[in-house]
Amino acid sequence: MRILARSALSASLALALFAQAPAPKTPAKREPPPGPLNAVHIVGNTNYTADAVIAASGLKIGQRVSPAQIEQAQKKLQSLEVFNRVDFQYRTTPGNPPQYDVTYQVEENPQLFPMRFERLGDPEAIRSYLKEHVDLYADRIPGTEGTLQRYKAAVEAFEAQTDPKARVRAAISNDDPKELTVLFTPNVPAPTISQVEVSGNEAIDTGTILRAVNEVAIGVPLSEMRLKMILDGAIKPVYAAQGYAAVSFPKVEVEPSKTNSGVVVKVQIKDGPQFKFGNVRFHGKGLEEDEVRSAITFKPGQMFNSEQMDNFRLDLIHKMKRRGLLDANITNETQVDDSKKVVNVIYNVMAGEPYTFAKLDIQGLDITSQPVIEKLWGEKPGHAFNPEYPDFFLKKVQEQGLFDNLADAHSDYTADTSSHTVTVHLYFKGGKSKQDKERERKQKEQQQGPWLR
Repeated sequence: MRILARSALSASLALALFAQAPAPKTPAKREPPPGPLNAVHIVGNTNYTADAVIAASGLKIGQRVSPAQIEQAQKKLQSLEVFNRVDFQYRTTPGNPPQYDVTYQVEENPQLFPMRFERLGDPEAIRSYLKEHVDLYADRIPGTEGTLQRYKAAVEAFEAQTDPKARVRAAISNDDPKELTVLFTPNVPAPTISQVEVSGNEAIDTGTILRAVNEVAIGVPLSEMRLKMILDGAIKPVYAAQGYAAVSFPKVEVEPSKTNSGVVVKVQIKDGPQFKFGNVRFHGKGLEEDEVRSAITFKPGQMFNSEQMDNFRLDLIHKMKRRGLLDANITNETQVDDSKKVVNVIYNVMAGEPYTFAKLDIQGLDITSQPVIEKLWGEKPGHAFNPEYPDFFLKKVQEQGLFDNLADAHSDYTADTSSHTVTVHLYFKGGKSKQDKERERKQKEQQQGPWLR
């Protein structure tokens, strides 16, 4: 028994010593030694050519490279912030030294913005400079901080050629209603417009033009895009109302004001010919075209008038809303035919779902008066809701003098977009009526006599 015990003890001790012994090491995979770069492949690129990506990586065919240098090139591409992700792999061919074939898989940033340059040098000259000095240059760039900083530094270097102290600001701008842009400007506040001068106009007098443009231009910070919107939004409608649908601004100059810290904008105007109405078309549903055409206030062949065109659009929207189409909207497009000197008009109709009247909510009346109003109310549940009817109804109530002490009555409504039903709210406020106040005013004047009036 003693011998067996010793054997068991010896076995236990051997197992313990074996458990404490370090596990044998797996030999580390040896990296291949440096060798010449045989080929570089780029996969996943769309906005940038493979040659441009390779150049930006810093690698050159034939140079001696190591796995660490290949990884460093990957990190350099990633740091440009034009790719969301850059992966790589390489393989070697036998030899002494081995040759390297490298593949970079790139995932481009899909959100790109066009660039604009304001209050700087010539935009085309700036773009030419950027093409030579910015890695992976493109006309549309991501809005990442790293990308903006790289381009900003290059624009500053361009400006420093004529002004060593120049500083540039780069930011995403929304002043263009069509799309976001990357806007480069001097890093100082923009001057404000203090005066607008026009020349070349013949069809419209200068006073009318200046009254329209000064109302929206004076005091506004100067911006090329903002100035374009001001001219298009203030001057063009004045011309279009007289049939001049092709007015243009061939020359716009900006110079410092001699009397204040602002700038003077000098606009040359080219009137262009007068146009007439051409074809009128309707797209969409919600209107009976024959009925609408009979109500058009202008006809093909008449002098084009943009106000007349837009007023008709607004009238159509009101007509649709009165039929319960509360979400109705209509936009118009114009197609200028220079050869025929006509403007074709297209109305795009978006009707939406019809809303019906559901219930009446009356506030401010007692239990005796409320049933009277409910009985007089003409709209029935389930019928198309006319948003103009509540105010019309209250006006009739006040005119009939149904309440002795009705100071005010107004309405609003709540539209349920899920069920397309409407609850109308009528609010009544007690006190002296308008008729009573007018009667008291006249009595007071009579008591005072004509010499005190």
